[in-house]
Amino acid sequence: MKLIVPLPGEDLLNLGKRCSAVYVCPRDGSRRKGPLVVYAGKGRNGLNLVGDIYFNFRRIESHPQAVVAFAEAACTKLDEQGLLDSFDTVCGIPQGGRTFGQMLALVANKRFVYADKKPKPTEAGKKQEYTWDLSQFEFEPGERLAVADDVFNNFQNTDQTLAEIAVTGVNVVLLVGALNRSPRYDTIYLPKSGPFAGMELPVVAAIREAYPEYEQDDPEVAADIAAGNVEFEVKKNWARLCAAMES
Repeated sequence: MKLIVPLPGEDLLNLGKRCSAVYVCPRDGSRRKGPLVVYAGKGRNGLNLVGDIYFNFRRIESHPQAVVAFAEAACTKLDEQGLLDSFDTVCGIPQGGRTFGQMLALVANKRFVYADKKPKPTEAGKKQEYTWDLSQFEFEPGERLAVADDVFNNFQNTDQTLAEIAVTGVNVVLLVGALNRSPRYDTIYLPKSGPFAGMELPVVAAIREAYPEYEQDDPEVAADIAAGNVEFEVKKNWARLCAAMES
């Protein structure tokens, strides 16, 4: 496999495409020629949201200089917003957030920790969910933490993540990622429950680009869902998605 190295001044989304990390469902007019992809987060019916675009940071992780480029871009935005001195430690959320977060901590000269990933019982046909465990690390009471993830989807699981991190006694002060694709949250996230409810947490991402998402019974996607034209194990079957784009 060829090592991908960022080009001088290269747009990060283009860098992601060179790493084969971006899936855009091919179309023939209104007809999808490739499968929909499933997102984290669920609709009113309890089923995972779906869409036409997927940013697979796993494909970028194997190219360290590309990960550094995303970390440097995020660090630049943090500096521009006066947030670099607002946190002491970066906490990476597996898997991509761990890789991205460690590079961010290196660039920003911060301490780094990460959560262990523990699967929750999940029904067949639904996206796997996880809990986070930070018991392997020590924290000072009130230590200021920046939570790093690779992709912010729709923030539906964020309150639970924050609650699991809060048991360490830290103070989460911001969220930072490689991509924020949320159609709802731009630069601020307001926790609705848990220990940080009512706080305004800044959201900073190397790339900010909203991607449309749909409930599985939305008219825009209902026919494809009925036909089984949806990929539930996106990373596992990434080659299938890439082949659909190439065809």
